[in-house]
Amino acid sequence: MMKILVYAIERGDLRLSDESEERIRQKARGVNAEVVFATDHETAVQEIGDADILFGYITPEMLRNAPQLKWIQAPMSSFGTSRGDYYLFPELMESPVTLTNMSGIYSDVIPTHVFAFITCFARDFPKLIRQQLQSRWNRDVNTINLHGKTLGIIGLGGIGKGVARIGAAFGMHVNAVEPTPQDVPSSVERIWPPQDLKELLKESDFVVLCLPDAPGTVNIIGVDELKAMKTTAYLINIGRGRTVDLPALTSALERGLIAGAGLDVFPPGLEPLPSSHPLWAMNNVIITPHCAGSPTPAERRITVFLENLDRFMTGKPLLNLADKRKMVRVGPGYDIPM
Repeated sequence: MMKILVYAIERGDLRLSDESEERIRQKARGVNAEVVFATDHETAVQEIGDADILFGYITPEMLRNAPQLKWIQAPMSSFGTSRGDYYLFPELMESPVTLTNMSGIYSDVIPTHVFAFITCFARDFPKLIRQQLQSRWNRDVNTINLHGKTLGIIGLGGIGKGVARIGAAFGMHVNAVEPTPQDVPSSVERIWPPQDLKELLKESDFVVLCLPDAPGTVNIIGVDELKAMKTTAYLINIGRGRTVDLPALTSALERGLIAGAGLDVFPPGLEPLPSSHPLWAMNNVIITPHCAGSPTPAERRITVFLENLDRFMTGKPLLNLADKRKMVRVGPGYDIPM
């Protein structure tokens, strides 16, 4: 009989309701597996000793005590956290244990936030809201017709695909940068490899970063990339804060090298963004407090795990298979039923 350990902690992406635990128990019974729930590290270290499957968090001590562990379902999409640490550690990278993540669970919610940024800029809402607060009626606004504009997406995972679908619905030309394109939606007109990022930047009116925090994504937007963008273009970041060189972006905005930015995430140590930071006072910047993923239903994590549990028990390919060294998804991803 297979043993499943579920290690959920209050800090992080996995918080289980009674209903969630019951769904997991029912599925475990259906596949003739034992399931154990742990909420503290000591229990997790002990129970992982004879576990085949882990859903939740892992530490080096747990891994050292897990001789028969075969598969880990991580509870997050990005293996890098906003605190600056990583879910993975060297021993886990070197181990033969299969790892999957939660890519795809945000593919409707976060794209909505992206287009809240985009449409606010397109209709000059930052200026209009400031005028409203001053009780000023002034129809001198700078608006953009999104139809025919070019949307550049960096990272074509679940979120990027969701952004692409909405962009196409607005009549935008949608291009993307993605190292391993899979299940590309028909809305995407062209895909560049990462080494051609600047080509995408040169053509785009709106650039959207949909990247996880991984070794290959840190400061992927820096001084040179910002110089490559149109002076009329906007940068949107809803992935992870370390994908953008924040001092370089701040300088570019101050100097008018790009038109504006919509930012939901910031680098470790700057999230929350200090009240003294110059970005707060810029009229061409919209800041939101890392809330683009709200309100993603918590049950989606359970759905992904249970779908993968079925696949694991029947020998089918797992969804959201991760490359542990690169910390990115490489296999087919989970898609929210539309």
